[in-house]
Amino acid sequence: METSIIIAQILGITFTVLGLSLFINKKISTSLLEDATKNASIMWLFGFVSLMMGAVIVVFNNIWNPGLELFITILGWLALLKGIAILVFPNSLSSFYKRYNKSDMLAFAGVIVLILGLILLYNGFM
Repeated sequence: METSIIIAQILGITFTVLGLSLFINKKISTSLLEDATKNASIMWLFGFVSLMMGAVIVVFNNIWNPGLELFITILGWLALLKGIAILVFPNSLSSFYKRYNKSDMLAFAGVIVLILGLILLYNGFM
């Protein structure tokens, strides 16, 4: 459980700040995602970071019991799969992000990430 708490605290802080940034700085976030879809190096870096984050979480917290541990495990596996998908299928994911970036989904994603971050902060620090 101690590892789950530490991961919840780290992800909680990260997701909360990221969610706020996506929601508040919509133009910058949209520009970043647009640039990333045009630059294979940035997409590769996104995939690598996601793969590493997911791998660390899965290795240290692959616990399938209901509760905080399961929530963190699912986030880890999703990050791992996302990283693999970006690294193995960069063109497909790049076109997905291009479509995703043209709608107002980025601000909505910011709200979702912010909510996840607040949930993780609450569970990690309370």
